[in-house]
Amino acid sequence: MKMQKTIEKIMNTVDRKKVQSCCKKALKKCSFKSANDLANITDLATWLYIYGYYEEAASVCDLLSEVEFNGNYNIWWQIEYSYCLKSRILREQCKDEESKMLSEIINRHRDPKLYGNLINWYRVTLNKNISSEEKDSPKNFGYVWRIIKIKHAISNREAGGHPIPDEEFDQDIKEIVDILKQLK
Repeated sequence: MKMQKTIEKIMNTVDRKKVQSCCKKALKKCSFKSANDLANITDLATWLYIYGYYEEAASVCDLLSEVEFNGNYNIWWQIEYSYCLKSRILREQCKDEESKMLSEIINRHRDPKLYGNLINWYRVTLNKNISSEEKDSPKNFGYVWRIIKIKHAISNREAGGHPIPDEEFDQDIKEIVDILKQLK
């Protein structure tokens, strides 16, 4: 019920095509046991963040705060990302203590030894995929791969301890927001 109320409120107040699309999908079907459904919820929170609806983005992240880690990292990644996005929003609002508490939750199920394996994927593969998508469909700004990249940038930046510097993640996030907020 809380989810439906939150999504309907956003749907009635945020007139952006990407937000509306995610809301409709969430109202139609949303299982916390489905990685695809959870990805739609985190996409909604991400689009709200991109468009500057920070309070609404945080409220969407809160919808996932009761989900506990069950050992399935395909599902947990979306939950973890929602914590990271909310942590970022709180940090940007100078609510450092609340942000830090979320970072502690985030890092309970992370292994920083694995970060090194993702550097080339983040810096090279994602950018190639964005370029390819832009070439195939110039009007969409490569948004599918940019959403993937911003999610990873926010997740890695807010969790901390990544070999890629925070400043690089922050710059990537800013650039992606500037590009994607042009989409209706």
